[in-house]
Amino acid sequence: MVKLRKSPYSFFSFLILIGFAFLVGFNTYAQKRCNTVEAERIRREKYKFLPSEIEFENWVTQRIKERKNKPVPFGTTGTGEMTKIAVVVHVIYNEGEAYGEGANITDEQIYSQIEVLNEDYQRKNADTINTQPEFLQRASRMNIEFVLARQTINGDPTTGITRDQGPKTSYNPLSIADRELLSSISDWDPSIYLNIWVTNLSNSYIGLAQFPDYSFPGLDSEPNRDNEATDGLVIDYLAFGSITKVPGLNLMSAYNLGRTTTHEMGHFFGLKHVWGDNLTDCSVDDYVADTPVSNKDYSGQSTPIDHVSCSSNDMFENFLYYTNDKGMNAFTLDQIIRMETIIDNAPRRASLYNSIGTEYPDNLYFDLAINEIKSPGKVVCDEELNLVIEVKNNGTIPVTNFDVNYTIDNVDQAFSYTGDTIFTGETAEIPVEKSAIQNGNYKLTVTLGDIPDDINGSNNSKTHAFIVDKQTDFIPLREQFEVSDLNATNWISINDDDKIGWELTEAPLIGNQNTAAFMNFYNYEDRQQMDWLISPSLDFSGAYQASVTFKTSYAKNQNFNDQIRLVASKNCGADFNEVLAIYSSSELANSNATDYWTPANQSDWSTHSIDLGAYAGISNVRLAFVAVNDYGNNLYLDDIEFYTTAEENLVRTAQNSFTIYPNPSNDGLFNLVFNTSGRQVVNVFIYDQLGKLISMKKYTNTLNQTFYYDFSGIRSGVYLISAKGEDFVRTKKLLISR
Repeated sequence: MVKLRKSPYSFFSFLILIGFAFLVGFNTYAQKRCNTVEAERIRREKYKFLPSEIEFENWVTQRIKERKNKPVPFGTTGTGEMTKIAVVVHVIYNEGEAYGEGANITDEQIYSQIEVLNEDYQRKNADTINTQPEFLQRASRMNIEFVLARQTINGDPTTGITRDQGPKTSYNPLSIADRELLSSISDWDPSIYLNIWVTNLSNSYIGLAQFPDYSFPGLDSEPNRDNEATDGLVIDYLAFGSITKVPGLNLMSAYNLGRTTTHEMGHFFGLKHVWGDNLTDCSVDDYVADTPVSNKDYSGQSTPIDHVSCSSNDMFENFLYYTNDKGMNAFTLDQIIRMETIIDNAPRRASLYNSIGTEYPDNLYFDLAINEIKSPGKVVCDEELNLVIEVKNNGTIPVTNFDVNYTIDNVDQAFSYTGDTIFTGETAEIPVEKSAIQNGNYKLTVTLGDIPDDINGSNNSKTHAFIVDKQTDFIPLREQFEVSDLNATNWISINDDDKIGWELTEAPLIGNQNTAAFMNFYNYEDRQQMDWLISPSLDFSGAYQASVTFKTSYAKNQNFNDQIRLVASKNCGADFNEVLAIYSSSELANSNATDYWTPANQSDWSTHSIDLGAYAGISNVRLAFVAVNDYGNNLYLDDIEFYTTAEENLVRTAQNSFTIYPNPSNDGLFNLVFNTSGRQVVNVFIYDQLGKLISMKKYTNTLNQTFYYDFSGIRSGVYLISAKGEDFVRTKKLLISR
């Protein structure tokens, strides 16, 4: 019998959620990246006046030919002042969804998507290093900048974001009626603003764009303008934005880096899928010369092993494939030329360039925002608090003075800024206070004040939880949490919302008593909260290689997508900017369960391993396990073990013992791998077949290390290796044969 749970949603919403789960399936790969092709076919069936594909391509071919005959084709060099396009994001949410819940996504999620668009189209995305070498010379960029609209058509200031409750719980992107319904809820002039509707999509699709038309006599007449209302992009809210920009976003695991919008924007500017939308015929192309002829779409893949089709290597990383987000990273030069040509000439494309929506309004207004609390970070390792904030002037009036009010553990203080003028669009990093601080957990709230008639008070305040902790340790290290309280370990936790956080609990392993770190997602009703479990400051300076392993136990509860992230800091926890791994609920799950999950045996646990070679030789390294709640099911974490060995070379052996490999050794080179009950002194003695001692070594702080031996000058034979630790003695044979 399934236990009924308390829920922050109405029963009606819960039924909708379950129905949606069955509709799209629990595997994110069941989602369909794009339905632009199907939507265009339906649109052309309804609007008979639209040009055919052949007519459109003939028009594009002629415009590109004319463009290439110009002395300096626009934009292809990627130099000069950026051309701006004003974007309006229309958030269409469901009844009862407060800001930040469900389809009523946050401003931060929207900002992250705009940032991704600019990186991808300007080829400033960090993963350009993954472009295949043979395609590097073809990869190119556009001299374009997407900005959230800055003023309305009437000249009033705007954030470029609208929010409206829709009449339906989901919208079918294949239905023109549904797309027109979205437009009727919120729609800005498509000749001035690039409209993006973000909502809950049905039919398994996660995005579409309306393909451009071209100018010919009669197209702009009143009867032929019905399709203007739907011009723009429609994106599912679970595929909009990037988790690398805003950690903790509840996005589909395959589509969580904002590339769905990048892909659809390519269609909006006139690109076709690289494989020409025919997976059987190599003669069908995308009308772009420098993309390889292909008959694969790479749906659900990131770095496919087999990426050859139509007798050539495919550019699977192209934004116009169906690759998972982390597999995409490039446009080609001819794709850029095609897009720029269409933008220059197509209706409701050319007029977007530097439209009035990209400019700030003439009327004056204040909008000062806290961009970020730069310091303290999550962890402070010294005895001084250094409070630094970054503010941005989003208004049109230069700012010369304002107040910074801040509270640390219910102690109110204030600071008055009278520094350099902060002009429109500028940011300023402001040191607020330096003061002594003791060990412990703290809550910091910073609020800007004395800003007359600020039009957006929601961005004037930020809250930040941090901890002052000076505990240190070194690798190798093992943490099994075999104590009654997390405070009895040297691991620390940060609970931003002061509600459910990391704790220790009983978690059976192979039928034995066992304690593990625990996150009670099952009863955690405040979704998308982030809870941190952070290591002590670890010294990797004595290691040439490093890795970590850990175990998790988790059961997936329907389509709730809890998440755990492993992040790293090289500065004792001042920032955790390096993401080592992100595990979705599907990747964590040992089984499925709708009731309260507790592991019962070994099969309920999974082991994960990550290479940490990038941190070898560095001190003050911290790792953090960040749990992101989606109200799913309980997560257990145990047996965290740091090695001075690379992940690919890890070898397991029984506790209080050691393993010899290779054995036999054909060249006299071999390794000893230890697994002791705790860090201890181990003496290793090696004897030949006559009982003569030929080697003796003493190893301090032995735990799980691999020690290398070079006996290449020793003759063949059987040797005895004896290891004596503080609580064990083991002897094994080694055969050297040449």
